[in-house]
Amino acid sequence: MDRFPEALDGIPDAVVIVDGDGVVRAGNERVEAVLGYAPAEIEGTDFEALLYDPSGGAAGEELHRYVVDPKPCSMAASLDLHARRADGSEVPVTLSLGPFDHDGETYLVATIVDVKEERAQQADLHRRTRTLEALHEATQDLLKTTDREFAAEAAVEYVEEVLGHPIAAIWLYDEDRGVLDPVVWTDAADETVGDHPTFGPGSSSISWRVFDSGDPAYVADTHAEPERHNPDSPIRSELILPLGRYGVINIGATERNAFDESDLAVARLWAATVTMVFVRIERERQLRVREREIARERDRLEEFASLVSHDLRSPLNVATGNLEVIRERLREEHEDLTEIDTVARSLDRMESLVGDMLTLARQGAAIDETEAVSLAALAEECWDGVDTAAAELVVADDTRLRADRSRLRQALENLFANAVAHVGESVRIEVGSLPDGEGFYVEDDGPGIPDDRRDEVFDAGVSTDPEGTGFGLKIVAEVADAHGWTLDLVDAANGGARFEFRGVEPADSDA
Repeated sequence: MDRFPEALDGIPDAVVIVDGDGVVRAGNERVEAVLGYAPAEIEGTDFEALLYDPSGGAAGEELHRYVVDPKPCSMAASLDLHARRADGSEVPVTLSLGPFDHDGETYLVATIVDVKEERAQQADLHRRTRTLEALHEATQDLLKTTDREFAAEAAVEYVEEVLGHPIAAIWLYDEDRGVLDPVVWTDAADETVGDHPTFGPGSSSISWRVFDSGDPAYVADTHAEPERHNPDSPIRSELILPLGRYGVINIGATERNAFDESDLAVARLWAATVTMVFVRIERERQLRVREREIARERDRLEEFASLVSHDLRSPLNVATGNLEVIRERLREEHEDLTEIDTVARSLDRMESLVGDMLTLARQGAAIDETEAVSLAALAEECWDGVDTAAAELVVADDTRLRADRSRLRQALENLFANAVAHVGESVRIEVGSLPDGEGFYVEDDGPGIPDDRRDEVFDAGVSTDPEGTGFGLKIVAEVADAHGWTLDLVDAANGGARFEFRGVEPADSDA
């Protein structure tokens, strides 16, 4: 067999020659790297004693059959076995067998490939895949939660059960006190750490630094970290991840360098997921609060409108009935009925306003249908419906826009009446389209509205006139909002108040 070793040494894998009795006759230099034996040390040993099937299944039986009765087979026909190394350890290998004849005897060429690293990579890939699948499932479950504390508890359970880190806790920020409060932790964290501290801006802690900066921190050895909160803590390595403005999640271990790159990557991804869930929970809470406020406001508005409707319609009906009696009497006497007709139109307009108020309260502020409206014509019509005394209306130009005519008229009349009431009977009011074509404006030549009052002028009940109701500009704002327009209060060129309506749809638009 002296001619075998030289040829075998050119093969990159561990190779041994086995005779018909299952005894190793030669091996190349790679044998030592895989089995831990020098080639000369395994010569004369029982080949099957070097390998075994850890499952005790078909692979071991197949190996025995080949050794006892070698048959031609492809080198690709391999067996998954374990090799016993010289130091007593074991290593997974793939074994390929091929028979050949020499001087009338049959021998086996056995190629032994160490697959430990390959198996480890496969196991790591499988572990990562399962972790990501579990992360996806946990994210779906977490998205169903509507309570922040419950979400925090579920987040910590995931760290323990899926990521395999039993020591974990979450601190949430208390806005009133300005500190991080521990809200949930694992049993292992409770046993290891005991009482969980509160962190604040004045405390020496890595957790507060992470929360304040928003940058995650991995401390491989906490005892070498000068900023640690507890110098005697049994936690030796720690991963601290920010949860946005909501708090931090801490994952610890009692040994140094307990986390690898995979742990860090998955933990960061999970922290980002938890932060996203906290954001959603807060927005939903704010939405529910806002919905309740809107419902209460609508109920109050409907109650107010109903009361006003009842209190106004009764005297309106009396006034309308008596007006008809007077009309018939004057008609019989051939008197001029112009003034009577003006009063009748005003009463009809009041009836329409009462109806619109009820509609706004009971059906919401949305606009269902619009029509083409001439701003100039509507402004003139509104001017006739308001007690403008000696005031002057100037229509700078005309523009046709799509709007709910009744609602827009209500807004213009309120702006006209508001200007007369606050500026005086000689006020000059101008209406026209904006230079950029995005809408229209209504402005007056009065002293304007003080800067410190502008943020509140569109609120209900707010008025700079002691005699005013404070609903005029509120109605104007609601009309703009119902149309989807924006309403801005700015200074007019002459210093007066200028109301600009933007986002207005032109009447000739194809929208």
